[in-house]
Amino acid sequence: MFQSSLSLPIRDADQHLEAQVRHIEQHELKAEKHSDNSFSIKSEYGVLRLSATEEQMNLIVETERDDGLDIMRDFVADYLTGHMPGLELSDLIWSGQNLDEGSPANFRKMTVVKRVILNEGMLRITLAGDDLAIFNEGGLHFRLLLPKLPNRKPVWPIRLKSGKVQFPEGEDELHNRVYTARYVRPEQGELDFDVVRHKGGVASGWAESVPEGATIGVMGPGGGGYLNQSWLLMGGDETALPAISRILENCSSNTQGKVYLSTRKTDYQTVFNKPAGVDVCWLSERDRQLTASMVEVNLPQHDDLYVWFAGEQTDAREIRKILKTEWKLKAHQYYCAAYWTKDN
Repeated sequence: MFQSSLSLPIRDADQHLEAQVRHIEQHELKAEKHSDNSFSIKSEYGVLRLSATEEQMNLIVETERDDGLDIMRDFVADYLTGHMPGLELSDLIWSGQNLDEGSPANFRKMTVVKRVILNEGMLRITLAGDDLAIFNEGGLHFRLLLPKLPNRKPVWPIRLKSGKVQFPEGEDELHNRVYTARYVRPEQGELDFDVVRHKGGVASGWAESVPEGATIGVMGPGGGGYLNQSWLLMGGDETALPAISRILENCSSNTQGKVYLSTRKTDYQTVFNKPAGVDVCWLSERDRQLTASMVEVNLPQHDDLYVWFAGEQTDAREIRKILKTEWKLKAHQYYCAAYWTKDN
């Protein structure tokens, strides 16, 4: 177990604690109340414990993951400085483990070793690096970090003593894009991820021409994981195909459900392993039926279900609203993410 703690002198901290917890819950995190002035919030990275007296707020982060402390302290530092006027990063003095400035525990430099065109709409990049086993158990996604200025020597993020992970700015600024780790081979030190091919995209343009041996930055893993519910409703466009494929390939053979996948062309449809009880329906982009197909599904009359969607921002907003206000699903029953926007 890794643990780190922080105490802040704040006037009337006990009166403000519950309001702060409710605000944190807007990040689709659920808080458990232990007493009037004590809460715990669980996430995929660990547990955040909060308590307060009249003049002090106390925060403890606990995690089983090697990289959990850095991830959770960064979240806390961001939240506190963003929601408590006058609080500076220098006011955050943590105790516990991994307190010195340095490379974040979830950051690693990796090397491009292969690029393969899967079809006209997708290509696959293979990266090589160390200590990749956590990418098979700690989340589906990672952040790909690339210098914004071509041919510029990269400057990577650092962990500050405040817990904040600081990214370079100005000419050293990095492109920061999220991708799914499609296949991970820890014994070989390799990770594959797929990139949708399209004109004008920073990462897609990079992927089309990146040479073997190029060094890039990776932060992760994070962002959800495998699903163990007995019934699933999933949907997405090509950007979601790697994640949906990986999830279905790791489901129980008894899993049932429906999946709707939209591609620009029928040639972009692919074959992947899935439970026999999960029906996959392929839609073309011109059909514009993705969101309509999902929201017309009748959910089973039990709670052992999960709804998963990823795609364009407008579609994600529409579906999330339906999940929360019409279907009244709880936060632990769905995942709905915008993987891209029409303007980018």
